[in-house]
Amino acid sequence: MSSTPQSVDGPQKAIQIPSLLTNSARAILEAFGEDIIQLRAHGSVETSNRSMIKDLREYGVSREQRTHQRITLDYERLAGSDGPSNPLTEDAQQDIFEELDVLLSTESTDADPDLAVTSFTARVTSEELQEVTPAQTPEFDLRFVADPAEEAVREPTKRLNIDRQLYSELGFNITNLNLRTVTETATIHHQQSDGRYLSWGGPTDIRPRSPDRLAVRINQHVLPDTYGMLKPYYVADDHVLELEEEAATEIDPLLTGSEGDDL
Repeated sequence: MSSTPQSVDGPQKAIQIPSLLTNSARAILEAFGEDIIQLRAHGSVETSNRSMIKDLREYGVSREQRTHQRITLDYERLAGSDGPSNPLTEDAQQDIFEELDVLLSTESTDADPDLAVTSFTARVTSEELQEVTPAQTPEFDLRFVADPAEEAVREPTKRLNIDRQLYSELGFNITNLNLRTVTETATIHHQQSDGRYLSWGGPTDIRPRSPDRLAVRINQHVLPDTYGMLKPYYVADDHVLELEEEAATEIDPLLTGSEGDDL
């Protein structure tokens, strides 16, 4: 990567994408809780039981039985007569964590069992976001999708998740949850087409729509301080969107959620 990236159209302004430097289901549930309206995650564990065959022990013949368990969390918040009928309350989260402990715990590690989040949507109420968009109401749906962590943020991602042992013990891929869309909730209910204020199709999309003021407000007021950051991307050529390495490595992810100039 070049410190002064060029494209066919000349120097490109960095486009900031809000991101979470984790894909731990425990971390996401703890941070967003009942604001989550959709979450997809999965995890697995394999155990083995090996024993020698008694009559053939002297010949070194053994039998090994392997058991593979895969857990999938496919949550959708359901509407009830007096609000959501299945919100992710603290009690509901505890029930999920206890089940993970039963199904995925092994004697080979002391890490808390976890699930890898592939996507989630949080519904948040934020006047700070409304102030920098044409929205008529302060309620927004923010959708995040997991993407492989770029080289510039791999080490910060590993460091922030070291206590959870995601990579050393649980076999997680080094992944970030990048913001894909921000939509005014009211426009979804009324099937309007003009309520989406941020949209990005992922790393292959070289034309993200991410207004700076909105991205900064999301980082400051919505993302958890521990994991939130703004990723500066630029179009390297006609078909490649890259993370601006120097700018990314200058950011301390431990501070990005609480510091920086508001816009």
